[in-house]
Amino acid sequence: MNLVELIIISVFDIVEYVIISNKLINYNKIDKFLATIYILGASIITGISGRYISMRCNFLIGGFLICCIICLLYDIKIIETIYVYVLSTIIIISIQLFSIVLLKVFLGNINYEFVYAMISEIISLIMVIFIVNHIPINLMFKFVMENNKVFKTIILNILVLLVAILLYWHMDISGFLKNIIIMAVFSAGIIYVNLVFIKEGLKNEQDEKQLRKYEDYLPIIDELIDEIRRRQHEFDNHVQALRMLTITSTDYESIVNSMNNYMDDLKMDNNLIDLIKLDNKVLAGFLYSKIKSAEKLGINFNIIIEDYGFKTKLKDYELIEIVGNLINNGFETKVADNIIILKLKKEKNMDVMELKNKHPYLDIKSINKMFKLGSSTKSNSGRGYGLYNIKDLVKKYNGKIEIFNDKMNEENYIVFRVLFVRNGLF
Repeated sequence: MNLVELIIISVFDIVEYVIISNKLINYNKIDKFLATIYILGASIITGISGRYISMRCNFLIGGFLICCIICLLYDIKIIETIYVYVLSTIIIISIQLFSIVLLKVFLGNINYEFVYAMISEIISLIMVIFIVNHIPINLMFKFVMENNKVFKTIILNILVLLVAILLYWHMDISGFLKNIIIMAVFSAGIIYVNLVFIKEGLKNEQDEKQLRKYEDYLPIIDELIDEIRRRQHEFDNHVQALRMLTITSTDYESIVNSMNNYMDDLKMDNNLIDLIKLDNKVLAGFLYSKIKSAEKLGINFNIIIEDYGFKTKLKDYELIEIVGNLINNGFETKVADNIIILKLKKEKNMDVMELKNKHPYLDIKSINKMFKLGSSTKSNSGRGYGLYNIKDLVKKYNGKIEIFNDKMNEENYIVFRVLFVRNGLF
């Protein structure tokens, strides 16, 4: 192929990488002008190197340029860029091999010519668009960033297989095209086996996560029960003291003040009793641990349980992940005299988790980008994986997230509402 044809083919390849990588990290607001400049520049360089440099060297050059584009477009770390590139490469090579197989089946003998390459690229681009619109491949990136060892190992196996096929392509194109169907069947078999291992590995990991949550928080339930017993003893003393107030005090104001102080203590007792009444004991243990953390941080953390049978379709570790990320997000806002209110309730046929915390007013633009990777309400914002993970979990179970500002006692609060329909969809 001549230089212009190589550049055109490179444009298709890099566009596919941009589309796939964008879906992997769920980055919705890409700068289209910059993306166009990067794609054209990288395509020209790749086309020139493909014309005058060996194909193996050109593959390395192309990979480096694509990594640069990913890093610049999404402003992510180098290690994240490498992960995105590896996952994108696996998906794109698989798609392109499939498109070549289709050409072989329907057209018979094919050669490494521009016409065949263009047909293959068009088929590949259509499949890429279909995949990003209908398959949640962003979960792959999530598993990698969560350091899922089973997933990483199997992805590495698939990558080695596909790179070996790609090297064969570069060394002997004619032999590759002659044996493409045999290689495709063999590769599909290996990939299928690996996918089965991924499925089983993820299932086992979910079971382990569930078990770990029970191991982590059920002992805290014992601590909660001991705390209630201790408070019960204090409660008996309070009752006795209240009985004596009318005998020992003749001043009405002192009686009222003493009773108010005791009422505050009794209110705390009621909060702890509410946790014990909660059917989900893992959640109860987790919330008790957060109450203790809030006390150490000097945060006013209130839990209001309106539905003791609160239960969603989520597994316990997933429910803890959502509630925990919302609470942690509230804890880490660095707002003075922070107040956080968590409600667990039922609204018609919906289970609702609502968390509100003191926070400066957020405009619509800030709210809309809040659950994108890298965004956070924290003043010392990190990568924002907590809220990002919440969005994926809520989407997995056909839930809904609402975020808005609310005024309470003349102060602004940011409110997160996570809703799950008990039966059916929104």
